[in-house]
Amino acid sequence: MERTVLVFTAILIGAAVAFVVFKLLKKRRLPSLVEFDNITLHIRVPKMQFEKHTELQAAPLAAEQLFSSLHGLLREDAGEQEHVSFEIAATKDGISFYCTVPKHIRGFVESQIYAQYPDAQITESGDFADSSVPSFSRSGHFILSKDLMFPIKTFRDFEVDPLAAITSALSNVADKEEVWLQFLVRPIPDGWQEAGYDYIKIITEGTKAVTLSLKEIIKDAFSEILSIVFVEVPKRVVANEPPPLPVPKPLSGAPKLSSDKELELEAIGNKLSKMGFEVEIKIAAFAQDRDRLENIIRGVTASFRQFSTSSLNSLKSADWGDDLMKIKDDFKKRTLHTDKIALLNTEELASIFHLPSSKVDTPNISWTLASRGEPPLNLPTENCTYFGVTTFRDKKVKFGIRNDNADRDRHMYLVGKTGTGKSTIFKNMIIQDMRKGFGVGVIDPHGELVDFVLNNVSDDRVEDVVLFDPSDYQYPVSLNMLECADPSQKNLMASGLLAAFSKQFGYSWGPRLEYLLNNAILTMLDVPGTTMLGITRLFADKNYQNYIVHKVKDPIIKEYWNKEFRDMKGNQSLITESLSPIQNKVGRFLSASTMRNILGQRNSTINLQDIMNNKKILLVNLSKGKIGEDNAYLLGSLLVSRLFFEVVQRVNMPEEERQPFYLYIDEFQNFASDSFADILSEARKYRFVLHLTHQYTAQLSEPIQNAIFGNVGTIVALTLGAQDAAVLAPEFAPVFEENDLI
Repeated sequence: MERTVLVFTAILIGAAVAFVVFKLLKKRRLPSLVEFDNITLHIRVPKMQFEKHTELQAAPLAAEQLFSSLHGLLREDAGEQEHVSFEIAATKDGISFYCTVPKHIRGFVESQIYAQYPDAQITESGDFADSSVPSFSRSGHFILSKDLMFPIKTFRDFEVDPLAAITSALSNVADKEEVWLQFLVRPIPDGWQEAGYDYIKIITEGTKAVTLSLKEIIKDAFSEILSIVFVEVPKRVVANEPPPLPVPKPLSGAPKLSSDKELELEAIGNKLSKMGFEVEIKIAAFAQDRDRLENIIRGVTASFRQFSTSSLNSLKSADWGDDLMKIKDDFKKRTLHTDKIALLNTEELASIFHLPSSKVDTPNISWTLASRGEPPLNLPTENCTYFGVTTFRDKKVKFGIRNDNADRDRHMYLVGKTGTGKSTIFKNMIIQDMRKGFGVGVIDPHGELVDFVLNNVSDDRVEDVVLFDPSDYQYPVSLNMLECADPSQKNLMASGLLAAFSKQFGYSWGPRLEYLLNNAILTMLDVPGTTMLGITRLFADKNYQNYIVHKVKDPIIKEYWNKEFRDMKGNQSLITESLSPIQNKVGRFLSASTMRNILGQRNSTINLQDIMNNKKILLVNLSKGKIGEDNAYLLGSLLVSRLFFEVVQRVNMPEEERQPFYLYIDEFQNFASDSFADILSEARKYRFVLHLTHQYTAQLSEPIQNAIFGNVGTIVALTLGAQDAAVLAPEFAPVFEENDLI
């Protein structure tokens, strides 16, 4: 009788153990989730985000940390537990990555994505499940082929990023075809690991030689228990024989396991050591014919076989359907079906879904084109001339350059390819400056910018506008470049004019030519009432030369003409060689009727100093199509030189009386002589503020480049070429790198 009790006790204990294991298997099945109000977020990352990380695992490791953080969403009340859907959609627009979340946890999920992918761009987007798709469709699920405790192959076992195989299959999608993947993830509490630990214990302690799955072990245990209770025990009672006693197998310590079995247990232990998620993996494909649909499905499902191992676990497809409306509705609602889930830990989940990196070479992935830097804490947002809006982490803040501090006075430089928005920035800033009553100047080699500004001058500022248009033959503006009220400033004016000419002469410019032209300009400046038309005449007309030299008061200049130049004329080849460039360049420039009308009048009809000091609006239309390219560039260079000359006269003005004058120059490389470096370094103290724009840095000489990067306070880089990106990258380091500027 005592032995019978022992037998029944053993049977009950075995049944209890089997029941506990069975309950642990069921424990992971949480109740169905209530529906939440969701929002879909489009996630893009720069391709080079992990470029500095040589290890292949950088991107999936970041995803593993992300999922570990998202496990913090776990609730005590399983019925209120949210789930998050990570998604990949292959459409005509490329391969895009999404995350659909309940709105009330959007902030938390976004913050965790940014924590692991700092350069990610997350924006609200429409639901791709709302799109119109072809009529041939199929959808299915991926589930585990074995028990939950057996892991699938993870990214640590791959020599290439496993995401590459999935995206490569998606890249085969043609026009009017789509493939959707959804990974619905929901955290579950610890407890799901216990059945796995029991399995490991059974194997390692040697109580049963296990070659079956856990479900088969439980089934076998129940069969043995039922056999003893309902067959052997009644038979022994009828025969009046004692029940059989269990015969323990002889043990000499723990059994010796094969290397394969040890690796299996190690893999199981690794899976059980990490947090778990219930994951429903959905796939839907759409095509215009059934054969093409089957090919797409076959390719995508094949890409998930890479996670399979013969001794552990794998993902297998199941539950295929082809009802288009049901498929779209299911993907749109993103309902988590508890009977179609796989239980994966954070490492497994990161293996099948993570954001791409440079290790994924699949074409047509929707990358972000550049990193986005966090705005500084002192970002100017008030009392500004605005020119931009921040987009960092989808937060839009209007900003610009403050008008009440030194930043505005340190000049502004814009560079970028044609069509990237340089002129648009100028337009917005000019309009704002005019409306605020500032003095503004615009030099435009095309004429379109000036026309835009003219059309947007407010009624209260119409009287402040001064239009300088060389193509206006009926009412030409007069500007005598040789007007100099202060004789002490003659050398400064001559230097500026000489620099303007030197840029346009190009390779024909040399020391002798510079010397001749400098003396000619100084000569004309020494005689009141002369104009630039007299420069070429001074060399070609002996009578005019004698007349002018007679009026010259400077003895050095007078001696030059009476002795040095006369001796030079004795060498006919030398004088011809020296004077030809002057006659060709200056003569051709001054022979144009438009230039003569402007530069050939003794008295100027515009006063540049008055324009700047009284906050007027100077609009210079140097349209190349109307006056010719060479004329436009030389006249613009002369005008910039003259403006700076007038600005320097503010040295005699008290600093508090110096009104700021904001000069905007489009394609300024055409007007930038070597003296531009002096303008950039000196103009700030006189409140003469330059806003410069052009297409690429190779248009500038090295001295001007150095002057810009050394003196300009605000640099705006739009889309650049590779060469310019290399030049400008140090100016934006360490926030932005070379690739961000391209």
